[in-house]
Amino acid sequence: MKVAETLYTKGFISYPRTETDQFDKDIDLKKLVEKQFQSSAWGEYARGLIGGGFKQPRRGRNNDKAHPPIHPVAFVAPTVLNTNEKKVYEFVVRRFLACCSEDAKGESTEVEIKYGDENFHTRGLVVLERNYLNVYVYDKWESSQTLPNFTLNEIFEPKEANITEGKTVAPGYLTEPELIGLMDANGIGTDATMAEHIAKIKVREYVATRQRGGGGGRGGVEEFIPTKLGVALVEGYDNVVAGLPDCPSLTKPFLRKEMELRMGDICAGTKTKAEIVTQNVRMYREVFTHTQRRIDLLKVACRKYVYEVGI
Repeated sequence: MKVAETLYTKGFISYPRTETDQFDKDIDLKKLVEKQFQSSAWGEYARGLIGGGFKQPRRGRNNDKAHPPIHPVAFVAPTVLNTNEKKVYEFVVRRFLACCSEDAKGESTEVEIKYGDENFHTRGLVVLERNYLNVYVYDKWESSQTLPNFTLNEIFEPKEANITEGKTVAPGYLTEPELIGLMDANGIGTDATMAEHIAKIKVREYVATRQRGGGGGRGGVEEFIPTKLGVALVEGYDNVVAGLPDCPSLTKPFLRKEMELRMGDICAGTKTKAEIVTQNVRMYREVFTHTQRRIDLLKVACRKYVYEVGI
């Protein structure tokens, strides 16, 4: 976000702290595309859009009525930017050009085969037109192995049938992009505050972090590993509300999500600030009261994972 704000203050991209995903009809998007003709990386693609491939971006669900979706304002030569600025600027440009492009198109095939008493399933995909995928390199959509041309209710004799041994693999730790996706899906924070929320759980040492993949941290993604303190708090607070169906959980996103939705009512004009503050304080007071009454359960969980907790 800091890099994006730097690009904004330099006049390279639009205001980055926005939730809006709808372009105003008065914005000349083709003029913005034309400014990218100079690029050696995506200039040819931009010229293709103006040459007939341009498509008006679909409208999203959010509009803060203050700023447009994040987009490039001017072309910037790579030599003007440092490493992180290049990455952010390139992402903004490629995303913008992709939004002005046709959808990728493909054909999928799903096959269900009955072999003896067992049912087997497989799927195949053939990408027919890459379109936006040619510029938006962050999405991967590839054709799979070609499937035979079966017909419905066809009977055939397999050439071979093999049974192999294997083990299911435990899921990896949650990565930063996955966490942001879950926060967005559960209505926790905004594009401008999510990074702050994540930084807070790291500063408070509820989680530790490490780089996954990329070789020595280069090109990898950050994943979050719960600390003993983090695990203790989750287990402890779950125990505090166990058996209390009317008490919201402090470890699930629903309490925060409800508060965020109520604040949205203020923006919509359906509730006043005073009403929302009163409702939220009442809700959190209830949780605080239950926690006080059952604080021993929280202490037990902390002693289970952390030897010196200071309570």
